[in-house]
Amino acid sequence: MEGVAGAARTGKAALYRRWPSKEALVADALRHTLPEPPAPPTTGDVREDMLAALACLRDTLLTCRGAAFRVLKDDPEEGKGILHDVVQQRLSRPVRDVLYQALEQAAERGEARPEAVTRRIADVGPAVIFYRNLTEGGEMTDAYLEWVVDEILLPIIRP
Repeated sequence: MEGVAGAARTGKAALYRRWPSKEALVADALRHTLPEPPAPPTTGDVREDMLAALACLRDTLLTCRGAAFRVLKDDPEEGKGILHDVVQQRLSRPVRDVLYQALEQAAERGEARPEAVTRRIADVGPAVIFYRNLTEGGEMTDAYLEWVVDEILLPIIRP
């Protein structure tokens, strides 16, 4: 809070009047800096819809690598609930919902088996992206996203 107050040329008391804690300030900053959740699928092609949703997830994770995100990640206990809630509301849930909708539409078009339209299968792509981001970090190219869709997701749902 001291660093933010100094950068804003104000006192910590002014910050605490608006945000009761460092975690609340960071959560508010994340809400304002995270990209908008992905739009519902519209391409009419399950592969393209999946790529768009996963690209949105990747781009948001890149945004989260900023200093505000690290502040909460590095804090062992404080703020974990707030960070989790913001990421869940603005990122995780919307991406999984879009992927589920893409599966529903794909099944209607015959691109996916009806029994493949499940929330668990909609979770697979984001799980791969989150795991890669957590364990390896670094650049996540469009080619990597295409590999996830072509080699993991499409074989799971294929009729």
